[in-house]
This record gives sequence, C-alpha cells and structure tokens, in this order.
Amino acid sequence: MTPISRGNASPTVERFRQQNEWFATLFDGMTDILCLKDPDGRWLVANQACLELFDLVGIEYSGFSAEELAPLAPKRAAYLLASRESDRRTWDEGRAYSYEWVVPMDDGINKLLEVTKTPLYHSDRSRKGLLVVARNVTDRKAAAARIQHLAHHDSLTDLPNRVLFQERLQDALAQARRHGGIAALILADIDNFKEINDTLGHAVGDQLLRAVANRLKRGVRETDTVARLAADEFALVLTNLTDADGAGRVAESILRNLTHPYGLDDNEVMSGASLGITIFPGDGEDGPQLLKNADLALHRAKTEGGSRYCFFVAEMDEEVQRRKAIERDLHFALNGGDQLSVAYQPLIDLQTGRITGAEALCRWQHPTLGAIGPADFIPVAERSDLIFRLGRWVLHQVCMQLQAWKSQGLPSFRVAVNLSPAQFRHPGLLDMIRSVIEQTGADPHQLQLEITETIAMRNFEYSVGVLRNLRELGLTIAIDDFGTGHSSLSYLRHFPVDKLKIDRSFVLDLDDHPESGAIVRAIIDLGHGIGAKVNVEGVETADQLRFMNDHACDECQGFLFSRPLSPDDYAALLAAEAPGKKDEA
Repeated sequence: MTPISRGNASPTVERFRQQNEWFATLFDGMTDILCLKDPDGRWLVANQACLELFDLVGIEYSGFSAEELAPLAPKRAAYLLASRESDRRTWDEGRAYSYEWVVPMDDGINKLLEVTKTPLYHSDRSRKGLLVVARNVTDRKAAAARIQHLAHHDSLTDLPNRVLFQERLQDALAQARRHGGIAALILADIDNFKEINDTLGHAVGDQLLRAVANRLKRGVRETDTVARLAADEFALVLTNLTDADGAGRVAESILRNLTHPYGLDDNEVMSGASLGITIFPGDGEDGPQLLKNADLALHRAKTEGGSRYCFFVAEMDEEVQRRKAIERDLHFALNGGDQLSVAYQPLIDLQTGRITGAEALCRWQHPTLGAIGPADFIPVAERSDLIFRLGRWVLHQVCMQLQAWKSQGLPSFRVAVNLSPAQFRHPGLLDMIRSVIEQTGADPHQLQLEITETIAMRNFEYSVGVLRNLRELGLTIAIDDFGTGHSSLSYLRHFPVDKLKIDRSFVLDLDDHPESGAIVRAIIDLGHGIGAKVNVEGVETADQLRFMNDHACDECQGFLFSRPLSPDDYAALLAAEAPGKKDEA
C-alpha cells in the first residue's frame, strides 16, 4: 500500500497523526516512569524515563517479556527479572499495589522510587494489561527525613533536642521497669560559659558548645543518649547500669575530658562543667521528677565551686525551697524598708598604726529570721538577677556615707566595695558606677573596687579592659583573696592593680603550717615588685600582726583591730584615733 503523504492526508487522518505526536511528546516528556504491559507481562509501550532506567534506549522492547529483555540490558537484568514478582502480586490482589524500590545508579547514589502497579480489565473482567507508574521520591524523602531530624535535633550540635531527649528518657525508664534495671540522668552545665560568650564572642561560644558535645558523645556508650537542652545545658541518659557507682564513673570521665584546653580559633579556652546526677528508680518514678532532682544536684555542684559532680539527696529539695524564700525576701528588702545595711571594717596602715580606710560589708537583718549572713544570701543573689541591684544599692549607700562623713569633718579615706563575678561581667557596670558617683557627688578617688583573683584571671583581655576603664574613673583597684586562685605571673604584671589582698586562710594557718608564711612573704614581695600595696585579711592575734610587720606588709584588717562597725561607730572610732599601733605588737 502506498503511504498517504502529509499533503494528501484527510483532515481526520491529519488530526489523528498530530494527536499521536502530541501524545508521544507528552508521554516521553514526563519525568515519572510509565510502562504498559500485556496480561502475560510483555512490554507494550514505555516512556523515555522508563527506557533510560532499564538501559533499553535504542532497543526494540515492544512484545518482549522481562526474561527476553534481561540479556539485552545486563546492568538492569536483576531488576527486570525481579519485577515479575510484583506483577504477579498485583494480579493476585486484583487492585493497585504500591511499594518503594531502591535502585542503585551508576554514580553511586541510590534512587528511591515509589512504584504503583494497576491491573486493567476488559468489561468482562478478563485481563487487559498492567499499568506501571514509578515516581522518583529521593529528594522528597530526604527533605522529609531532614525536617524530621531538625524537629528532634539541636541545629548547632546535632545532638537530640529536648523533644527527643524526653522520648529517649521515657524509653530508658520503661526498659528499666521491664527488666528491673537502673538508669541514670545527668545534667551538665558548662562552667563560666556566659563569661566566655560575652568576652570572646558568640562564634567562639558556639565552637565551644560543639566541642563539648563531641567530648560528651565520646564519653558514653552507643546505647546512651547525649542531648542539648538549652544554651550551655546538656543531659545524658545512661541505661543498663548495674549500680549507681556506674553513673559516678561516667561523671568522673566526663569531667576529665571537659577540663582539657579547647583550641577555638586563635584562643585557648579553659573550661569545665558541673554535673548533677539522679538515679532511677531510687530518686523518682518519672521523667519530670528525675529532671527536677538532677537540677537540684547540679545547683549543689555549682555552688560548691563547679567542675565537680553531685548526686541528688532528698535534703536538696528543702534547700531549694529555702533558697527561693531567701530570693523572694531579698527582693522585698531591696524594694524598701530598713532590713539591709552596710557595715565598715577598719583597714589599718601598719607603718603609722592609723586607720587608713574601711571595707564595706552588706548586712541583712530579716524581720522574722534575724540576721542572715552574706554566705547565705549573696550566692542566691548571684544566681538571680538581684546581684546587680544589690551591688548598686551597696555602692550607693557607701557613696552617700562618704558624703555624710565628709560633712562631719572626718578625714578623707577610701572605702573598699566588693564586686561579684556577675557584677564584673555585667555590661552595664561602668554606666552604673558613673551614675552612682554623679548622683551622690562622691569623690571616685575614695572608692576601692575589689575583685577576686579568679575573676581577674578569667578572660584576661576582657578583665584588663574593664579594670582600666575603672581606673580611668579614678577608682582604686584591688585583687581580693589573692593566693587562692590560679594567677599567671606574666599576666599579673599587666593588670592595672593598686593592691593585693592576701586571703585570710594563709593567716589562720601561720602557726600550724610554715608554708603559709612562705606564701605570705612571697605575695608581699610580688605585690611590691609590681608597684602594688599589700593588704592581709583576718588578723586576729598579736603574733600574726608581728609577722606582718616583720615582712613589711602595708595594711591589715581583722578582729584584732575591730569587727565590722555601723557607720556611727566607725566614725566614732576614727574620731577617737584609737587603731591598733605597730609598736604594740
């Protein structure tokens, strides 16, 4: 038969031809894999995506079965032959059958296909053919898995977040209940993280968090869980323990690992962690109770100096209730009333035997509990936002008192005010001090600010910058509790410091521990060597005073001279000029 030329084709034939071309274009242009088979499994028609998948491009496939096509496409022969089982199952079930199919590609990346096979029937229910549709869902599945991962993991450290941690904790408790085992929950908090973040920047802080996360993961088994709950707080769930000592051994290992220096950018950062441990089932029956108890144990570890671990004990709950009561009442005391006051302990110049100044000490007379010592309420204020308000109140009281003494005609002298770690790190410290001085009209040269050796040595550059700014305001700078921290002598000579204050512990040990005397002598020589005066605290006996005189200490304070006094009593003592004298030693 002579083919009908395009020019001679009837309109009907031409429309049919165009429809076939458009259908072929559409069929081959679809990204989904399409294939139509006859009832016996022979291929009838397939689109380009299907032919490429099975390496059948350019091969005559129509009318051939999988067995016949397999030798023509050896790379995909196994998949061609395997398709017969899903064909059979589809016909057996008599309805659409769907499944996922993983196909390794030449580039080494697996392709995940979502396959649906639909049986087609004639009107008499005899078999007509099998429609195969497969869609590449690799990216969609990966995106869904990523979303699921992000919903349950911390974006910075990739550790489980609080949501997944709660699930893992519940699973661990359920397993322990079933098998009568022991599980442990450890809360870990990085020591001094806020200070590192504030002084070295958030980028370094983030690097530290990632480094800590990696060290924590290395310190536990694969069956255990390490999670990041918030900021610098991590949690560990330990399973299948034989006794509580197992949790203690893990905690000791973690502390050792976390104390090694961290190389972060150009900084060598020293840090550690405080750990709180609670045990199931002894310390609680459910996750919330264990979390609460672990937090109490963590708080105890931090208040005892950090870089240690504490197990939960029942008395801690009573302690936290007491702490909350102190915080509440201190907040009320700062809002008014006359519960708070400032006492002044005289400082004695050992060269003249005369009073040369005073140290301001905060006192709290509670209306029902009586006197509450600084050791009880200062740590509570430190842990809350009250410490900055309390520090400002004390400084304001001191400045007002200096002005009052000046109006009484008393000689000019310095008053020392202690700065806590939280105050020293507070970004508003300088503005607060300027504001108080301006409001009261006090002479800044009459103020001496004291920070501990440990505060000074943390983040050296930041500390030096703050101290220089304080010196520029006219204030005197003293390093308190010197000898109890971890000073670097090469750094110390760069500090803008006017006075070193030797901790009282060395004075109390002079008689029983000769090495304490050697330390005191060394600190006096060191202070004089860097151009600073040296003060010693806690002098209570004539022998202790004689020792200080013999070794050229500049200044002393302690019960030998006077206990802390009220403003009026201090003024009376100063007016009477009755300090302890050198020649009385």
